[in-house]
Amino acid sequence: MKVAILGGGAIGITYAAMLTRSGHDVVLWSETAGPLNDTIYVEGAFTFSGHIQQNPDLRKAVQNADVLICARGARGTQDLIDQLVPLTTSGQTIIFSAELSLCSAYADQMLKSAGKQVPIMSWSTTVVTARRIAADRISCGTIRDRVDYAVTAARDPDDSHAVLAGLFNTEFRELPSALAVALSNLNPPIHLANALANLTRIEKAENWENYAGITPSVGRVIEALDLERLALAAHFGLKVRTVFEHYLSTFPGITAGPVTAMASQVSSKGPPVPGPRSLDTRYLTEDIPFGLVPLVHIAGLVGVDMPLHKAGIRLASVYAGRDFSAENRMLGAVSSHLQLH
Repeated sequence: MKVAILGGGAIGITYAAMLTRSGHDVVLWSETAGPLNDTIYVEGAFTFSGHIQQNPDLRKAVQNADVLICARGARGTQDLIDQLVPLTTSGQTIIFSAELSLCSAYADQMLKSAGKQVPIMSWSTTVVTARRIAADRISCGTIRDRVDYAVTAARDPDDSHAVLAGLFNTEFRELPSALAVALSNLNPPIHLANALANLTRIEKAENWENYAGITPSVGRVIEALDLERLALAAHFGLKVRTVFEHYLSTFPGITAGPVTAMASQVSSKGPPVPGPRSLDTRYLTEDIPFGLVPLVHIAGLVGVDMPLHKAGIRLASVYAGRDFSAENRMLGAVSSHLQLH
């Protein structure tokens, strides 16, 4: 397939490397990242050494592509969607890796307003975990065994699954809606709990290991946040995976237990995953306004209380000196599209 990867961070580059290695015709587009080195190296969960084709022109990058995989940071997703709407055609498929702020619902609304029917798949999380360790080198921590997804536009389920199976070896499980996918994203609540508990380490730019920072007290907060998320899902009649299932599917080989015990296994197995070293970490600046705020917004519209989520968002906002609840510009359009008012 001809695939356009939209986003030049560690995840986008890793996808480009995986798909290039599998024989797909891949082009990488990034608005902010500079040109890649002639040779890109990926190590860890899989290895790659080779050239990745780039095109800095979004129109040319998506032209004639069968699949567009959006792997851009959450803060740039709305702008990317607005740029994509006039460029996409009905023969293409858009994939959001991963669903944040119900961006797929926003994109679906914008495309329909433009008179276009474009299938959109949204993932509950990324297929891989990855970080950039040098200008030409990526460390891929894991390739997930399973990722949940939903399709916004009407499409044959077998066809949508065939598209995903043709790209990645991961098992994809279809959920009934983008809302179900958004409610399946466990990274924002996990990152909130871990970041707040280790905030002075982050602010002082100390070296610390991410999963080792999930102590028993942090694990209890993660599990309590999970109960609120599950209650919101239950209000809509949706069954989504628990935080325990999330760990087991993300890290093959670990045994079930409390969150802190599973995080400890991840930490001991390695390789070490550095914790954030700046308050400008996506754990706060992306996962809160685009991961947690939308869920609290939706919960408020349907009368479900999420007190711990609200407190965490407010506390993080005070610590960071900003109002995370006011930083998401997609909420009104998304809730209207989902007919939640």
